[in-house]
Amino acid sequence: MYIEFVIADNLLLTYLAGSAAAKLCHNRVRVWRLIVASVVGTAVAVFYPFIGSIYVSIAVKLCLWVALSFIMYFKTARPAVAAVVFLGCTFAFGGACYAVELCFCGGKNVSEFMARYPICLVLICGVVVYGGIRYCIKRMRVPRVRAPYEYGTEISVFDTKMKFAAFLDTGNCVFDARSGLPVVITDIDRFTDKLNTTAAVKFAKSLPKLRTITAKTPAGETVIYLVQPTEIAVYSDRQWHKINAMVGLVGGQGKRFSDVHEMLLCPDVIAEVV
Repeated sequence: MYIEFVIADNLLLTYLAGSAAAKLCHNRVRVWRLIVASVVGTAVAVFYPFIGSIYVSIAVKLCLWVALSFIMYFKTARPAVAAVVFLGCTFAFGGACYAVELCFCGGKNVSEFMARYPICLVLICGVVVYGGIRYCIKRMRVPRVRAPYEYGTEISVFDTKMKFAAFLDTGNCVFDARSGLPVVITDIDRFTDKLNTTAAVKFAKSLPKLRTITAKTPAGETVIYLVQPTEIAVYSDRQWHKINAMVGLVGGQGKRFSDVHEMLLCPDVIAEVV
């Protein structure tokens, strides 16, 4: 009975804790990362009863936390913060499950609890906690997207840094389907004007290899070239944050954006940083 409980409990709760932490940090984590982390965490948890020393047990769990955090949040925005939030979510889920056990068995005998009540009771508890976290995140995002609409954007690409005066466009819901990242949009002419000579040569060489997506607008369909920046940050008069996003370049005749608003931001980017 222990093995079945550990497998079901760890697989689901590790997945939910990792996903909840990603949502709280506004990171986009691929499902396969969460699944791999859940499987690894479950495989290690099966051997917990065979660890005799409490110090060894703590060391193993700390190493596992680092390993799972690396699997889930490597190359995402603020991975260290996400790792700490993941630890907090793990405690939250564990506390909620212990509360259920406390209500039904007085918190005295885990084996008795597992024998008397179905595993799904604990799993449902985890799902409820996850749903509560998602609800709170959505409620907190409502006032955030009503924040000031003008921002600055700093992009590092082709070994150079560029700054854009950006505008929050609530109609910009463009995402890159392959990476799952939001797309911040500017025009090719303005983008190339901000490149130095060396960077412009690198951009020209990479142009034939750039992926494209098609976005529907009131004027029709628009082809957008996608550039993966080395680093991208959005800032206002209040704060400055690195984010995960793709840069979308729109072609056409001349500069299609004004000097006041050189770039259009996706609302998901603002929800991440404010």
